[in-house]
Amino acid sequence: MQRFAFFILAVTFCVVLLCAGCTSTPGTPGNITPAPVTNATTVNISLAPLALAPADLPAGFTQQSGRQKSADEMSSLAKDLGWQEGYVATYASSGNGTAGSTSITQTITIYDAKNMSSIVSLVDAGEQQQADLAFSGLPLPATGPDTRALSATAVNTTPASTTAGGLSALSSGSGTSAPAEGYIEVIFAKGEILEVLRMTGPGSQYDTLKTLAEAAYAKLG
Repeated sequence: MQRFAFFILAVTFCVVLLCAGCTSTPGTPGNITPAPVTNATTVNISLAPLALAPADLPAGFTQQSGRQKSADEMSSLAKDLGWQEGYVATYASSGNGTAGSTSITQTITIYDAKNMSSIVSLVDAGEQQQADLAFSGLPLPATGPDTRALSATAVNTTPASTTAGGLSALSSGSGTSAPAEGYIEVIFAKGEILEVLRMTGPGSQYDTLKTLAEAAYAKLG
């Protein structure tokens, strides 16, 4: 009789435990509250650490500026494609004698990763819409499959609207009128990061820009 009573108590205890488990959130222990869901778009990512460091720059180049870009600078198209944040840095050499200064502009932007291949193609196509520049492709650096490299050569001196950083197709259109100037440029992306590196001036060399692009790509992990 005592064994039978003990058996009844044991079965009753198991039933109580099972019923308690049914009141908890599926897949979650009954005594643990599920963590709140965080909206990833509200998390700000610091882009400044992804900019080229002094050790990455060619001899004679120094950083001139570095700043976050605001949403007001971006076009409706950029926002529709998922623009989230941007950062732009400029670097320059002092030049040799009367040769003039050579500048490098690095633009770093966060977009929705699922749109990135299309955005890279759009930026590349947008660059080549300037009628006063002749464009040609360049050998690609080791910066992943979503990469474009191009050279732009001035064919006349007619003023044209330009936007630093190579994002003319996605900018707010607030560029200033200036004579077109030739440049070399690399556009690449990894994950949600899009980067454009442009080199302008008499000291522009593609081997240098290619090396800088690969150094910038390595910072993306």
